[in-house]
Amino acid sequence: MADGMSAGLASALNETAVMPLDRLDEMKFVYRSLFYLITPNETSFEHLSEVPNYHLKTVPYAPSILFCEIFLLWIQGKRLPRWNDALTIVLGQLEMNLYIWFYENLRLVDLPWNAWYTWALCVLAVDLGFYLWHRAAHEVNLIWAFHQVHHTPEDFNVFVGMRLPSLNRYMAIFFYLPCAFFFPPSVFATHYQLNYMFQFWIHTDAVPSLGFLDYIINNPSLHRVHHGRNRYCIDKNYGAVFSFWDWLFGTFEREKKDEKIYYGLVHPINSWDSLYMQVHHLKYMFGRVFELTTWSDRISLFVKGPGWQPGTPRLGHYEDIPEIPEGETVYDKKLPRIGNIYLMGHLLLGFYIFQKIKITKLMYPVSSSHILYGQALFVLWTIGNIGWILEHKSYAPLLEAGRCATYFLLEIILYDVFAVSATGLLVLRITFGLSFLFWIFNQNMFKTDKLKQK
Repeated sequence: MADGMSAGLASALNETAVMPLDRLDEMKFVYRSLFYLITPNETSFEHLSEVPNYHLKTVPYAPSILFCEIFLLWIQGKRLPRWNDALTIVLGQLEMNLYIWFYENLRLVDLPWNAWYTWALCVLAVDLGFYLWHRAAHEVNLIWAFHQVHHTPEDFNVFVGMRLPSLNRYMAIFFYLPCAFFFPPSVFATHYQLNYMFQFWIHTDAVPSLGFLDYIINNPSLHRVHHGRNRYCIDKNYGAVFSFWDWLFGTFEREKKDEKIYYGLVHPINSWDSLYMQVHHLKYMFGRVFELTTWSDRISLFVKGPGWQPGTPRLGHYEDIPEIPEGETVYDKKLPRIGNIYLMGHLLLGFYIFQKIKITKLMYPVSSSHILYGQALFVLWTIGNIGWILEHKSYAPLLEAGRCATYFLLEIILYDVFAVSATGLLVLRITFGLSFLFWIFNQNMFKTDKLKQK
């Protein structure tokens, strides 16, 4: 057990303490991996513990990708990402325990972990698993209730790729379990991560159609259709890396050059509250349960499509989707620029603390799980407060002052296990201290009408 924990700690430290001479090679690998331009030799591992956390490696380079998109949008004269839309993101991670159990007890063959064909077949299998999961997430109302968070943005940029439903993984893993009949956990874990990383760059309005490659590789043009709420966009283009799944199964649709795409939900929720985004559709569904009169209709509400109504087909009638008024504007409640900078800074701190949770989970035993829960709750509080501040809630200043004060309590409780350098601690203390004072003296900020919705 101790050896396993030491190995886990070493792995965690290796992922975060990259030597300067290795930084260039890592950067090149990260950028190549976003386009799946990697080889079996560099991404094949015998044991699950050897698989790098590719998501964690990508975090330091995410800003450069964001700036690249902003530059491309700027030179094309297109709308740049909005602060308020970019700030409402949700975090999550994959649990591998169920997959490991299936592989160890139910696998049908023993494919070699280091064979090129195992690697290539797993690329296809994971991508097909994603297609099936993604299609179910749009065509089964209960699953859509969780997945719809990703479709709430009314803009389309790389920030959308980071707005992930926090509960997705609990349902998504079941669609990947058939992979466990064939592929070792280390191979699956590699491609599961790379499959999602590929999807990061396809959330942009800055890249045009790839021509005939539309029929093979997923790309921003196809994914713009997927995120559109125009009638022709609904329930189309579910693929992750490959688009041929869509034309094989009848869900392929190319972008129309003569029709502007409007993004977001068919019925926009008009809110920046990340926590509300997570639960609003569930609230709607359970409200509908009491309106329906038969048990068959109540069951259908959960297992049929979001557009289903009694007496309609499984996915409803597409002509019932409301027309988009010409010139419709997006929801855009604003903050002063300094407020956006403040929220972005605290969001980055949230990312920082979240990564420390990943490291601490490997450094300390399960008996100390309350430490992780404390850190995780603080991150959730941060995400919630960002939404409430963006929404100008009257109680937001008090909650934010309380959150900033709670940081110091959290640091005292977790001091011996908080994996942060002395410089990092100083930055955190200054930031949260000044933030606490600001909100204490600005409790009435949102009780006036100075900040108005555009």
